[in-house]
Amino acid sequence: MRYLFMAFHYPKPEYRDDLLRWIQRFGAALRVQPGLLQLADFDDPANGRIVAVSIWESAEHFRAGREKAAASLNFDEARYDLWETRPLEVFTLGELEETAASSETGA
Repeated sequence: MRYLFMAFHYPKPEYRDDLLRWIQRFGAALRVQPGLLQLADFDDPANGRIVAVSIWESAEHFRAGREKAAASLNFDEARYDLWETRPLEVFTLGELEETAASSETGA
């Protein structure tokens, strides 16, 4: 069953590029992790946010992959408190079994 992770970032305009560089570095560390199916970042200028999304084969793959990716980076360099106007919002969702079965069969 797939697992979805979404992080909503609200960058201060003067630190947007710093935040984007960090998101790209973290994304590169995630891309080499087993179980990652998709990874993308989306711009929502109307609401002043950047949304980072990843889809994993399972919650276990997500947890292990995120941990390994984080361990490969120096998290002291991530200055969310300085770069963002408000705290990071994170959502994690497991796929509904009923829809997973229908999407696998092409229905």
